[in-house]
Amino acid sequence: LVRQLFRGAGILLADSDESPATLRERVTSPNGTTAAGLAQFEAAGLRETVNKVVRAAAARSAEMGAASK
Repeated sequence: LVRQLFRGAGILLADSDESPATLRERVTSPNGTTAAGLAQFEAAGLRETVNKVVRAAAARSAEMGAASK
């Protein structure tokens, strides 16, 4: 189930010109299961954690690129 969820979301994102936030808003029903899950992610601080992960990976990528020159 989770694999299909991420596969479908990835395909939708790749095939769309809309932002991820806009796509999420379009598929999130008020008081639905996605809304409940997203509320829990927000309460747990997932957004900030993901931002930190992406920033750390980008910084490391830049370091590795600079070292290979």
